[in-house]
Parts: sequence; structure tokens; C-alpha cells
Amino acid sequence: MHLPRFFRASVFLAAAALASAVLFAQTESAVAHSKFVGSYISSMSNDATEMSVSLGADGTATVTEDFGKGPQTLFGHWTESGALAKVTFSSDNSGPAAPPMSFQLAHDGLEAVTWDHALWGKRTPPPMKKDSKVKSRHWTGMNP
Repeated sequence: MHLPRFFRASVFLAAAALASAVLFAQTESAVAHSKFVGSYISSMSNDATEMSVSLGADGTATVTEDFGKGPQTLFGHWTESGALAKVTFSSDNSGPAAPPMSFQLAHDGLEAVTWDHALWGKRTPPPMKKDSKVKSRHWTGMNP
């Protein structure tokens, strides 16, 4: 059976569109259902360093870090790569984007695996515990 050329092209395009939709849905649900999705906050450490991380189901990320010189909040997107969540920051108008950070799950929370050593110096970002109220505490100034 010989099908007309336009019919074969239409079937091919429909199959390609379906494959793209399935791939997009899998990518979206991979982030939405990731084990990393959530908010994390550190306890006040002895050297006055604090950190909070929010990894959204939509792939957005917010990292607030205070390494003793006042808090700094960075915005970006995150991806899951094996056992790591990698946050890539967006550039703001004041200069280039901050270097990416990577986190791994540890003890009911997150630990930084890679970070900006120039910014943190010899300090290590503190481990964080999972916490769904990070934003409300940050906005209202309440301590954990």
C-alpha cells in the first residue's frame, strides 16, 4: 500500500509532536516529584554563618546565605543530576551571575558540595534541615 507523501509527512510530524510532549512532561514531572523539592534552613552556627535554600517544584531556586557579612539572596534555577541538586544563579544588573552551587541530601536536609570559596573564604556553608516555613520566617524575621 502506497500512502500519499503529505499523509506520511503528517503522520511523521504528529509522531514527533507526541514524542516531544512526552519528553517535556517527563522533564517537568521529574522536577516536580524530585526528592530535593522543598525548603531548607540552617541553625545559627558558632561562626555566625547561616543559609537557607528553597528548591521549587517548577525548577526555581532561592538561596539566602550569610557568612558573617550580612545576608545575600540569590535567585536562579536548579536541576537534579544523580545525587546532587545543582543551582545555577541568574545574573542581576550589578554584574555577572554568582558561580553555581551544588547540594546533596544528608541527615534529613541538604549539605553544600560546591560553593563560591572566594565569597565564603575558609568557612564551609552550614548543613540545613528540611523546613517548610523558611519563607515565613525570613519574611517575618522570626528565628527557628
